[in-house]
Amino acid sequence: MSNLKALLLVLVFFSLLQLGRVAGSWRLDERRKVMEVISALKEPKCPAIVVVFDSSAQPDDADANDFLVEMLVKDYPYPLTLLETSSSGSLDIRPKSELVCSNVVIVSDQPRKLQSLYRQVKDLYYVHTALVVLTQGTTREMEAVIVDAKNENLFAVLERPGRMVEIRFWTVNDVVHSIVLKPRQTVNRKDLLLNFKGKLKGRKLKVAAIDSRPASIIDDQTSAITGVEPALVQLMSQHLGFTYDYVQALPNEMWGDVVTLDNGTLILTGLLGILGRKEADMAVGNFYLLLKRKEFIDYSAIYKFSYESFLVPAPQPYPKWTALFYPFTVATWTATIVSTATITVMLRFVASWQQSISSSRENYVFASLPFCCLYVIGNLMNVQVQPQTINSNANRIFLIWWLFGTLILTTGYRSGLISHMTFPFTPPPIDTFQQLVDSPLKKTSFGDFMKENLLNATSETERILGKEIIASYNFTAMFVQVDSGLWAAESNVENILYMAATMYPTTAAGPKVHLMRDSIMPSGVALGLQKNSQLKKYVDKEIQRLIETGLVDYHRLQFAKNMDKWNPKTNNNNLISFSLDNLQGGFFLLLVGVLISAMTFAGELLSNRMKMRRI
Repeated sequence: MSNLKALLLVLVFFSLLQLGRVAGSWRLDERRKVMEVISALKEPKCPAIVVVFDSSAQPDDADANDFLVEMLVKDYPYPLTLLETSSSGSLDIRPKSELVCSNVVIVSDQPRKLQSLYRQVKDLYYVHTALVVLTQGTTREMEAVIVDAKNENLFAVLERPGRMVEIRFWTVNDVVHSIVLKPRQTVNRKDLLLNFKGKLKGRKLKVAAIDSRPASIIDDQTSAITGVEPALVQLMSQHLGFTYDYVQALPNEMWGDVVTLDNGTLILTGLLGILGRKEADMAVGNFYLLLKRKEFIDYSAIYKFSYESFLVPAPQPYPKWTALFYPFTVATWTATIVSTATITVMLRFVASWQQSISSSRENYVFASLPFCCLYVIGNLMNVQVQPQTINSNANRIFLIWWLFGTLILTTGYRSGLISHMTFPFTPPPIDTFQQLVDSPLKKTSFGDFMKENLLNATSETERILGKEIIASYNFTAMFVQVDSGLWAAESNVENILYMAATMYPTTAAGPKVHLMRDSIMPSGVALGLQKNSQLKKYVDKEIQRLIETGLVDYHRLQFAKNMDKWNPKTNNNNLISFSLDNLQGGFFLLLVGVLISAMTFAGELLSNRMKMRRI
């Protein structure tokens, strides 16, 4: 009996030993399968590989890990880095200074550690493809790891009994796919990508928007969102197969900023905050690529470049009565007056001298100063007072050249007078930053963005302009203020043209506003995306496709607005008559002449009465 028990014990011992060997063999076969998956799914363009093991692994897993290391060292000829967690479960190494593209394999039997280790490795290495190998656990635990990461290049590998391996991965349409590899079944990275990746069908996105026309336009009545960038998003959705809803940012925050509280906490506002808090997948609204935003969000490929400038009040036409003076410049008027005085004095001087030396009693009309003045001014006005005789050769020469000069002067003045009376002339507009700084206009811009950039500019003029800018947080009100003639509003050029064309259309009286010629800050414009968004490569390809097909330029032209050029000339062939407005200068001068003549006549009457009283 005792011999039988001993025999049974020996049989049980050898059976357990054999089972252990079989289990160990299965575990090694599973690691061989994992090795096949690593070789199949690694990115060929990133030959380096980093393997992270959990130091708290069970003895059987430790032996299997050693076996995996042996296979990697033997079969993998590229740079290989082996890491092991500390007792606290962290990686006690410093980040590498160079960005080396690497494939990463993380092996653990605890799902919660896989998530933590994946985040640590991403901070330490430039990770392209990552495999997290779960030696023990459930499918649900493995799926939680990849759903949390939302990365198309992350594959979760679960070892299953029977020398089978299950691969789960997330795709950009927010679906988790699963493949179970049987013992003799292989997997190919190319087939995997073709069958499951690159498709957004079924994905519903949230798109954040602001009213920044014409890039994005929010209707005041219906809240419908149109514009250049919404049109591009619609084209992308049709091609990639996703659907989307809009989320509006607060109008007083617009693109957003990074606000630092007293306790050091950072708060993101506007579109920047919506993307940073992952409340939307994409943002539209003429989003500039700025370095300070890159810390919190990503951008799509650039689809255009934009410039900043100012909308200023347009100069108003000169009053029509000023047509009497504007045909000549100040220098021309000065030369004409000096010449008239010189000719008058010389004519009288020569005539007086000729009369003093002459023995005859002929009437030397130029010896009279009033006659000389009337004669010279009459020549200028083409109302010539012809004298009876001109006895002096000097006066004859003076008069010949004076009449020739007055011909030129009167012809030029008449031409300029007619031109100024029939066509409205305006002062030169403000076109440069120096002119804007020298003007009394108040300057405004949305938020502190432009003010900060101008204050840090290398140009002294731009720094002065930055000091004068007053931040506004009501985008529409900025352009309303321009109508007062006291303000200049800053924005991107396309937005200025749109707002000017819709708010201040050019009328027959002339334009109300003017876009400055000078511009600053050529900046790339793109769609906003979440930080490390998996949508980026798909959106970038679509942006490039839309640019190459001309659809970007087409929609920019569709929504663009331009200020109409002012042309006071009529296009009809009707007879054009001088209006009272055209001739107001002539009537003004006539009124002044009548008043002066009446005052002179009143003075003569008063003087005559005083003489009569003395008599």
